[in-house]
Amino acid sequence: MIELESTYEHKKYEKKWYDYAVDQKLFHAPVDPKRKPFTILMPPPNVTSQLHMGHGLGYSIQDLLSRWQRMKGLNVCWLPGTDHAGIATQMMVEKDLEKEGLTRRGLGREKFFERLTLWKDKFGGMILDQFKTLGFSCDWERLAYTMDPKLSEAVRYVFVEMYNEGLIYRGERLVNWDTVLQTAISDDEVESKEVQGILYFYRYPIDGSDEQIPIATTRPETMLGDTAVAVNAEDERFKHLIGKNVRLPFTDRLIPIIADDYVKSEFGTGAVKITPAHDPNDFEIGKRHNLSFINVMTTTGLMADNTPAPFKGLDRFVARKEVIKQMKALGLFDEEKSYKTTIPHSERSKTVIEPRLSQQWFVKMQELAKPAADAARNDELHFHPDNWKKTYLYWLDNIQDWCISRQLWWGHRIPIWYCSACDGVTTGTTDPTHCKKCGGTDIHQDEDVLDTWFSSALWPLSPFGWPGKDKEDVETLEYFNPTDVLVTAPEIIFLWVARMVMMNLKFKKRLPFKDVYFNATVCDKQGRKFSKTLGNGIDPLDVIEKHGADAVRFTAISLAPLGGRVKMDVDDFDNGARFVNKIWNAARMVFQHLEPDQKLPKLETLSLNLSEKWLIQRLRETAVKVETHLQGYRVNDAVEEVYHFIWGAFCDWGLECAKIDLSQTAQAADKLRALSVLVYVFDGALRLAHPIMPFVTEELWQKMPAHPNWGPRPKSIAIAAFPTAEMIPDFAEDAAKWKAIQDIISGIRSVRSQMGLSPKQELPAHIRVDASLAATVAAARDSIQRLARADKVISGPDVERPGQSLTAVGPGFEIYLPVEGLIDIEKEKVRLTTEEQRLKKILMGIASKLDNKSFVDRAPEDILEQTRAQRANMEDQLAAIGRNLKALEA
Repeated sequence: MIELESTYEHKKYEKKWYDYAVDQKLFHAPVDPKRKPFTILMPPPNVTSQLHMGHGLGYSIQDLLSRWQRMKGLNVCWLPGTDHAGIATQMMVEKDLEKEGLTRRGLGREKFFERLTLWKDKFGGMILDQFKTLGFSCDWERLAYTMDPKLSEAVRYVFVEMYNEGLIYRGERLVNWDTVLQTAISDDEVESKEVQGILYFYRYPIDGSDEQIPIATTRPETMLGDTAVAVNAEDERFKHLIGKNVRLPFTDRLIPIIADDYVKSEFGTGAVKITPAHDPNDFEIGKRHNLSFINVMTTTGLMADNTPAPFKGLDRFVARKEVIKQMKALGLFDEEKSYKTTIPHSERSKTVIEPRLSQQWFVKMQELAKPAADAARNDELHFHPDNWKKTYLYWLDNIQDWCISRQLWWGHRIPIWYCSACDGVTTGTTDPTHCKKCGGTDIHQDEDVLDTWFSSALWPLSPFGWPGKDKEDVETLEYFNPTDVLVTAPEIIFLWVARMVMMNLKFKKRLPFKDVYFNATVCDKQGRKFSKTLGNGIDPLDVIEKHGADAVRFTAISLAPLGGRVKMDVDDFDNGARFVNKIWNAARMVFQHLEPDQKLPKLETLSLNLSEKWLIQRLRETAVKVETHLQGYRVNDAVEEVYHFIWGAFCDWGLECAKIDLSQTAQAADKLRALSVLVYVFDGALRLAHPIMPFVTEELWQKMPAHPNWGPRPKSIAIAAFPTAEMIPDFAEDAAKWKAIQDIISGIRSVRSQMGLSPKQELPAHIRVDASLAATVAAARDSIQRLARADKVISGPDVERPGQSLTAVGPGFEIYLPVEGLIDIEKEKVRLTTEEQRLKKILMGIASKLDNKSFVDRAPEDILEQTRAQRANMEDQLAAIGRNLKALEA
């Protein structure tokens, strides 16, 4: 007997088997030209990150794909790593300094960088350790970090190459400015929040006239930087003013009234103040009309020295109130109205973003974007789900130059040196000692660092030794790049996915991957994204502590359809825990009849019965379906197949059918045959489940004796062969016969359930069968009798229905169960009639839906399939009730 604890204690096994896998180098992929590689890139989490349910889902899917391909014999490299996360990390360290009464500027750049490095070394690996608790099978020997020396060399190489080609330039553009962090930030670090704002109405005087033009704005403080007023050329109210000037209050500057199609006559007053240095739309209008760009704020959000005395030095929001106060004093203010609007906020500092004209470094994107777009258009690059292709192409077709500079100290410092003696600019892959233009040695490096996404865009290249030229670096890159699939969140399709595509095409003339799988967004049951603000998130570490990693992985993946949203609640993980325990208990039942070193006969030497052939066939069919689903990245469908096979086929049918052959009275040969089948099928089931639930499957597989039909056993299930149809005997014809027996057993059970009969209450079953089924059913009478709790089974083509018997009908058979004396006939008729009316009402509602063309045209296909299946099920139930009502009248 193989000993197995009464319950699965996940804490006893998870670390044990994870450490074993790492010690045995099961997750490491050396370069091996004889083996086909499978490479998957872990989206590098910020070194500041803590494990959240988004990681739990997305990275569990990556691990499932990695383990699946590893079991198929591929040389799998799942590359782990972390991102230095410029802004996030710098903020953390600055907060620590504040507690000590220090500032980064007080420390100086060099000492501050040292503090950042110490902080990263202390806390940066925390999330990677948390990943190990979920069983992620990463190639830890290839662990990468975006500021590792070799990866930094790649960043610098790319900057220098692109600068020398003219693809990187310095220019003055409008950027998202964080006045607290005092840096430009990327679009992904901006949160748009809907707020109740105020729309202010006032007037500007027309120069040389008594007329005034009415203005509406939510940002009156920026009027001090206005350089035009724009109207629509077709607006009759203002046509006569186009070409005239207004005298801007407080500044005494004359600014023109211009016509631009951007202006919507119906919004506000129909006249718009144009501040090119503080609004992205105004910036574009300013370029079109060659307007002046006047920056009226400092980097900290105070009104600049070029503003009039009453406003100079005021905070921008204080200045807003002061401008309105002064406009009222001039008699130019009309009114203010509540106005719901969307305001961009910094994700990190939470302050309101200030669009600000600033000298920054940019990448020209048009040249890079075209081949990246062509790859998608030509179907060389595939998205799952494919609706993201349209989004990807729209962004690339309308791409703007990329601002890559950040006013931070943590990150890859821009490798540009300026000469104090001349206007020379020097760059290179090594630090220069002199100005390349005049030869002077008084040079200083640019203060800014590169956007974090610049180094992340090289993730398919830099961790594999690129752009190194030595033999090992070149072989490593050529072996692992291109990678196979990228699994990531759709929110970073532009910030990361598209940029990796562009960089790989630019420097290697090939795609970095051919498939992009966008995992679902994790939400609460109300459909709201998990967030700290709402307090609706689920801490995966808490759930792992309670239920174990396998339950968390299974639950998260099974709930996640391709794309879309996952509505998740902490109670959902109870389902995962129940499934893990179901597998454990199934093993206990089988293991009690086994010895650790038990020798089992090959299947082909045994005379298998119908139920055993059916079980093996179901394993074969499940293997085919799982493979098909995984090939199509329908991972949740694959998980569902595994679940239904283990719970339904193996536990509910396989184990139940085998009980008689495992009983104490069974013949030794029958017992050995049953055990051989159960071990063979359970081994296959554990292999199918392993990529989803690595720990419980490893523990059980290691305890279970090897089955000869699976061939030589490797040292871990992690590298055991993944089941395919070719490995499993085909018993389709015999399985179909047992399926008919199952239908009969299920029909009897259904009628018993409807009558509310006790499981102990046995009754005869009369089964009329087609001639083609007669022999099969006759041979299976003992199984039907035992599994359906019938004290007698009468079957054949000529069986007649006894009086007062309930019926069940299936393909090729009709079942009659005499109930006279077992139930109150009149009460049963009332119950069935009530149920019939209830089902008819439900069916009318379903029919109404399916007859509604709008619903059919708009509903997703899976919803339509569910609705049609629901209708078919209701119709079957109604037919059964009708038959039984008729039978009770007899």
